[in-house]
Amino acid sequence: MAAPVRVLGVSASPRRGNTAILVRAALLGAAAAGAVATDYLSLAGLAIAPCDGCERCLASGGCVLDDDMQPLYGRLLRADAIILGTPVYFGSMSALCKAFMERVEGLGVTAKRLRLKVGGAIAVGASRNGGQETTLAALNLWFHVNDMLPVGITAPLSQWGMTGVTGADPTDALRDEVDLKLVPRSVKATQMAWMYGRKVATVTRIVRAGIEASGLDLPDAPYGHSLPQPFPPELDELRP
Repeated sequence: MAAPVRVLGVSASPRRGNTAILVRAALLGAAAAGAVATDYLSLAGLAIAPCDGCERCLASGGCVLDDDMQPLYGRLLRADAIILGTPVYFGSMSALCKAFMERVEGLGVTAKRLRLKVGGAIAVGASRNGGQETTLAALNLWFHVNDMLPVGITAPLSQWGMTGVTGADPTDALRDEVDLKLVPRSVKATQMAWMYGRKVATVTRIVRAGIEASGLDLPDAPYGHSLPQPFPPELDELRP
């Protein structure tokens, strides 16, 4: 029997509240996909410095900054999918989330050690148009830069990831509802997060099966830092 895929849910909020609730709801949905093992990580209370651009990781293959990020690398590498959730601060992710994202460079810029892992994004803001989509765009860009495979939520609505609207109460996410227009009733944000986690896990199972069956990896290692040799001569002969 094949080993289960591993889905890591990360709450990149400095508090333990609504972002954590929706990430946990997504992990419950992931578990419902079957053959899935889940892992939950809260960054609240952790000391994670931003990348200082020293570039020593280029030679060492790992970040040299000694703080609470170091124990997290193993959990990132073991995961087949990463669901990253953050509150929205001034139209983008939290500073804690940004530092976490920057420090992944320590896993190897050219090795792309997160490549082909599935990515899911969750953004929680204080109003319906409070910067959730700009935050999701930034999280999805991080997935792309790492050669990950971002997953949106397309049923029963289309968006780049999961969003929530909450206030100062750390349990507002339990009462947040989404009016879907196209279905006869509203859906709670926690239920949407559950559906999203289930989709992320299902796509991860599909990707794992494809990788195992084909044995394929990304071409042109080091990834994004080399050119094919030679390019096909037909490229120089193209005409409109």
